Amino acid sequence: MSGVTLTGSVIKKLFAQGSKSERQAVMLITEKKEYVLRQDGGPVFGDEVIDGLVGKKIKGDGKVLGYTFILSDWEEVE
Repeated sequence: MSGVTLTGSVIKKLFAQGSKSERQAVMLITEKKEYVLRQDGGPVFGDEVIDGLVGKKIKGDGKVLGYTFILSDWEEVE
């Protein structure tokens, strides 16, 4: 779980379809992989800051934990 920088588009989509974890999740879509997006120290569900990133392209610093990218810092990019 080391620090990484990822760039991608933020969307909201169905995650874990057909499982008990199925939900609409905010996702970071990179060239190589998709990650559930969370803010370091933020709530797991209903994070208004993360929800506000939907539709934007960002470059974020954070850590990858399984299928989740936990943002510690980010900026919008073109």
